[in-house]
Amino acid sequence: IVESPAVKMLTGLYAQQFQDEMNLINQALGVNCNTCHAARGNFASDEKPLKLKARTMLEMTKMINKQFFPDHKPKEGESVLGRVTCYTCHQGEQTPKPPPGQ
Repeated sequence: IVESPAVKMLTGLYAQQFQDEMNLINQALGVNCNTCHAARGNFASDEKPLKLKARTMLEMTKMINKQFFPDHKPKEGESVLGRVTCYTCHQGEQTPKPPPGQ
């Protein structure tokens, strides 16, 4: 299990699960690691505002999943974060898609 004071949101995951979740986030937003993380591999740094925004968004999805989908069990290859993920709104774009009909 990944245990680091630098990891604030994706806690309690095994190293491979953690990496898989980060890859799913990259795909969901159509970005790469350097979008949120500082260059030179300093993944613990909070210098980029987008990293702080990502934490806020992860907290939001965590609350939605806890309230509306508490019994959701992810299938193999799906995000362990819950039924609502970054992809739910972003669908491969850095800016979230507007809801249908808007």
